[in-house]
Parts: sequence; structure tokens; C-alpha cells
Amino acid sequence: MNVHLLKLLKNIIKVGVVSSVNPSKSTARVVFGAQNVVSHNLVVLQRQTRNNKDYYMPDVGEQVVCIFLPTGNAEGFIIGSVYNDEDRPPTDDRNKRMVVFKDGTKIEYDSSKSTLTINATGPINIVANKDVNVTGDVIADGISLKNHTHPLLGKPQ
Repeated sequence: MNVHLLKLLKNIIKVGVVSSVNPSKSTARVVFGAQNVVSHNLVVLQRQTRNNKDYYMPDVGEQVVCIFLPTGNAEGFIIGSVYNDEDRPPTDDRNKRMVVFKDGTKIEYDSSKSTLTINATGPINIVANKDVNVTGDVIADGISLKNHTHPLLGKPQ
């Protein structure tokens, strides 16, 4: 294989560690290898950016995979983060999809039980321009909304 082509292919995909982020531009810089070579600002790939928008920025110190255009290391993208020995997956259950935030808040969906669980470290606010509808009983602090006994009427409400 051509030496120039081999060198070019070797530099298209790289794994490194985020050294800084620019949230307003959705870019980050990444450090590569033992020589601590720092990239230019790389665009952080997002799932959607037009009518529906997703937003994610990697943390400084997070291990990421980058892909570069064949023009060199000046233009590239962070295509995702990878787990490693230091940063382990939050679960090993393949039936669970989970988001864990740095404050400890966790959103988890277990497809084997059809259960969505939200463990929030702070308040949960639901803002709706229309009605909020709940099908099924609402249980607050162990008290059923459907089956509790109202103190004045003596019957379930």
C-alpha cells in the first residue's frame, strides 16, 4: 500500500481526551497520544439540529472518538464518547436505557418490565399549555389518589 495513503488513513480516526469545550459553538478540543497533541476546535456531532434538536457536550477529561476529513487534522468531528476502565457503563443490563447526570439524577427505562424510572436529586417541573392527563392511579408518598379516604367525606375520591 502507498505510504502516503497509509499515513492518511491512520489519521482519519483517532481516540483522545477532551481538553476544553465551547458549548455555544458545540465544539471541543481533544488531546491525542503520548505527545499531548491538541486538536483544533472539533464539532461535536449531534443527533438532530434543525426542527428537532438534541444537545450534548462531552466533559473535559472524557474519552472520545474523532473522525477527520482527509485534508488533515484541522477539520474534524467528535463522533461520540467511549467507556473505559475509569468511566464504566452505568448498568450491564442490556434491557435498560439510562441517562445519569453528574448530580446523580438518573432517568432509566427497563424494556423487560416496561418501566420508566426517574430518580431526581432536585425538583421536577412539568410545564404544559394544556391539561396533564394521567391514566392509572397516582400514588404520592404512599397515598393513592383513587383509593384514599377523604377525612371529611369518609369515602374514596
